[in-house]
Amino acid sequence: MPFPENPKRVEDELSQKVSRYLELSDYEARVYVSLVSEGPAEARKLSIKCQVPRTKIFATLKKLVERGLVSELPEHPRKFMPNSPAKSFKPYLHRFREKTSAEIISMLESDSLVSLLEEIYKKTQSTRKPEKEEAWVVQGHAEILKKAEELVSRAKKTVVVVAWDEGFVFFYKSFSKLIDKLVDNGVNVMIGTPVNTSNARLTKELKYVCKVKNMKVKPPLFYMCIDEQFFLLAKLYPANSGLAEKSVAVVCYNSLVCSLFSLLLPRFP
Repeated sequence: MPFPENPKRVEDELSQKVSRYLELSDYEARVYVSLVSEGPAEARKLSIKCQVPRTKIFATLKKLVERGLVSELPEHPRKFMPNSPAKSFKPYLHRFREKTSAEIISMLESDSLVSLLEEIYKKTQSTRKPEKEEAWVVQGHAEILKKAEELVSRAKKTVVVVAWDEGFVFFYKSFSKLIDKLVDNGVNVMIGTPVNTSNARLTKELKYVCKVKNMKVKPPLFYMCIDEQFFLLAKLYPANSGLAEKSVAVVCYNSLVCSLFSLLLPRFP
């Protein structure tokens, strides 16, 4: 446990300070501090632990997600995890430093409070016990693209795609409009694929809206990582081939597993 003595009392005091100095509501502060100190949790458990009414818990979590303080893990049942306090509150503290000197004391309190939250966050991350994670198997070309669309539509920050040349063409034809929408919303889209005569025109078009890198990728590899939180890894055969129904994918909603798999693939600069 990150809190050494009487953790409930200390956590309550910390929640009050977070609410006062970091401009969160009482419910938001309670839930956020709980996630920072305990790690990922389901909405139902957060509602009980933080004494937030069930009718208010999802609205509270939605606001935390919108502020970039919390991320939603798209698993069932849904879980929510804290983001690094130091990174999440950096824009807030930057704005605070631009305010008048009359607010210096409050600014100093905010700085020290974020540092404390970051310390608790790092300690929680380093002491988490081994967890069993589920991986979902998806079979068939059409079902894999359907799952891929579901995952891509959840993107808030980044979409990384590494695919063989024909796999890239499937991706482009299936999700070109969705890619445009994501880019318009500020999502950073990065694509790695072998560039050749079969897809040169498409890669050229995409370079206007996202980062495209010429990579050596063996068929039929198709990989997607969304927000560095969850991924899809597939053997994706062409839809019009006799192997289409033999296409198979693994989907996992775990940021650590996602980062480990990413090490095996070509890197973007």
